[in-house]
Amino acid sequence: MPDDNEDPTGGRRPISRRALVGGIAGGVIGAAVIAGGGAWLLPRAFENGGAKAAATATPTPTPTPTEKGLLVDSLLKHPGFTVAHRGGSLDWPEMSMLAYRESVALGVNALEISLARTSDGVWFGLHDETLDRTSGTSGFVAADHTWAEVQTHLISSAETNDPTQAPQPYLRFDELVEAYGSTHTIFVDPKVVPVEHFGELFALMARTTNPTGTFVAKGYCTATQWPLDAKARGFQTWGYYYGAELSATPSLLASTQDRWSWLGLDVDGGEQAWSTLTASGKPVLAHIVATRPEADESLRLGASGLVVSGVREVLRG
Repeated sequence: MPDDNEDPTGGRRPISRRALVGGIAGGVIGAAVIAGGGAWLLPRAFENGGAKAAATATPTPTPTPTEKGLLVDSLLKHPGFTVAHRGGSLDWPEMSMLAYRESVALGVNALEISLARTSDGVWFGLHDETLDRTSGTSGFVAADHTWAEVQTHLISSAETNDPTQAPQPYLRFDELVEAYGSTHTIFVDPKVVPVEHFGELFALMARTTNPTGTFVAKGYCTATQWPLDAKARGFQTWGYYYGAELSATPSLLASTQDRWSWLGLDVDGGEQAWSTLTASGKPVLAHIVATRPEADESLRLGASGLVVSGVREVLRG
């Protein structure tokens, strides 16, 4: 069973035939739309003179990056909003400050981070139990080492679309919150951290002026304690699914969806799964969106938002 909302390559998914054909057949192309202080993606119909109207419309001035950030209450008011998956895992070393900074500069609306915890209680960006994949170590379990020991390693760019980039330092959660917690929604996933430490994480989140307006609790659909604790504290929650698993286990959605305020579905989940999730009445976010054709197809299928690994391509168009 997957432990995250992406394919095993970290979001480096090739353009699917369905995404290419479906976007064209639907007569839809994604357009970067800027209005009301936010930047997001919306489908643009090129039927009945739509292309001509779009070409002659008066452009809206482009806002600064901080104006493009959206806090929780604003996200759903802007269909097609974008969330930087691990800061933009296809473009930059994942969950580095560089990744988040570049994504914000390009106009992403929200940020996503997976968290690990060191032996001395420091929460930092890491998707895995170990640093092995991201730093080339061997058996370096984050929970068994201090933050000082973690800092002796760097995040590799090997899994990005430019592996020649310089490696980057690991990022503390509180550093990310200090930089962007007042302007951007932050999706938070404690990954492999034991339940007994969740109180620490909620305490870190509570240091912001408006915690429930800043953070969304993210997790795989079968997670239990994390979403339940988060909802009890007033946070929105986002649980992600895969179309193949919904097909194999028809009871999965019914048995888990009450834990989640918003739902997620993979970009290759299939028409039936998308119809089922959107019919729930809850917002559905597409994951993991690596390309512009995938973004267009996800919007056609009814996605309210996009969790994006290929930030450069999706936002630049």
